[in-house]
Amino acid sequence: MNVVDLLKDKYKTMTTKQKKLADYMLNDPHIMCFITLKDLSQATKVTEVTILNACSAWGFENFNELKYEFRKYNVISNKNEVQIQNAYASDPVPSYELTHKEQLLIDICHEELAIINNYVANIDISKLFNAAEMILKHKTIVICGRGISYQLAEFISMRLATVGISSITVNTELNDSIYGTLSFIKSDILLIPVSFPDYYYMTNKFVEYAKIKGSTILAITDNENAEVALNSNLVLTCPSTTRLFLNTLSAPMMLGNLLTSAVSIAKSTKSKNDISNIEEFSKIFKGQEKNILN
Repeated sequence: MNVVDLLKDKYKTMTTKQKKLADYMLNDPHIMCFITLKDLSQATKVTEVTILNACSAWGFENFNELKYEFRKYNVISNKNEVQIQNAYASDPVPSYELTHKEQLLIDICHEELAIINNYVANIDISKLFNAAEMILKHKTIVICGRGISYQLAEFISMRLATVGISSITVNTELNDSIYGTLSFIKSDILLIPVSFPDYYYMTNKFVEYAKIKGSTILAITDNENAEVALNSNLVLTCPSTTRLFLNTLSAPMMLGNLLTSAVSIAKSTKSKNDISNIEEFSKIFKGQEKNILN
């Protein structure tokens, strides 16, 4: 019996406070994979001792064992969710579109260009510089996403690295990637969730956890009503859907380019007295060249 079914089975015999805990856990089983004993106590207004006693009453030796069972439950539901979400993938092109294949590809080209032109025409430059300042203010930056969103996350991370800003990327489709990063999620970090359709639920949960921990959140998505946007301090949006694919990277990649360019511009306007890492690294090679010449 999984942990969710177990709590439902024992619900009638629970005390009032145990039911309060169970209601919280059953309402959002995924958050139980990440939440600490202290955070659970604060969220439910139930003392830590009472939570530990509830764990014992439900047949668990400690709180960590309860979390382990929720993680196991999460893995199973995750697999089912992925199977459902992948049902949209690679729908065949309708036969009536295949009469003139060359023209179809030209049309797609024009549509991609129209998406980019529309994005540029409506872009809010001030938001990009606000986002750049957010990035420059934080020493620890975590960028997360899944699928094509993760590809953009890695691209942004790489571009930030070229201007001397390090970041951590998290693939929200991999539990090890998420759990290995939880210790970094604190009030002093900046989380950048990248979330384009199909709005992967684990990315949303990762953002929820960061919000609980008081992190600053800069969302990159296609819609200001997306779940990650609703939990964020600042949102950058761009269109991503085409007739053949759920997402294209054309406009999102431009957003990534513009965001990291804004970071580079904003950083360049600040103090230039510090020696960059690249300059420091190049000095090593200059030293080697002198040794070779001598």
